[in-house]
Amino acid sequence: MAWSMDDWKYVERQVVVDPKGRRWSIALMDVLGQEGDPEVPNALLELQYSAGRYFTVIYSDNGAMQREHGFLSLPEATAFYLHLVAAVGNGTIDPAQPIYREDLEDGN
Repeated sequence: MAWSMDDWKYVERQVVVDPKGRRWSIALMDVLGQEGDPEVPNALLELQYSAGRYFTVIYSDNGAMQREHGFLSLPEATAFYLHLVAAVGNGTIDPAQPIYREDLEDGN
């Protein structure tokens, strides 16, 4: 069975429909305690954790990651998560235009 973004354990997650009718999953996760994707090596998880314990993510129905952002505190991450839910819902943020983190080093 293929790994799905829906398999992660989230603090909060909801599907938001944008003004164009597209569905986006917006989630808040705590990196600690995740069993993780068996395809992702531990070194990558450690690198991600160095950027923050809590992450907000936006991904499409097919599981394509569109945006992610790391935070050191849960209150800060929760506030940004709520902002994302509202902004995607009202069209202020368009997840179809992905923003990728630039602080992850290429493992090659």
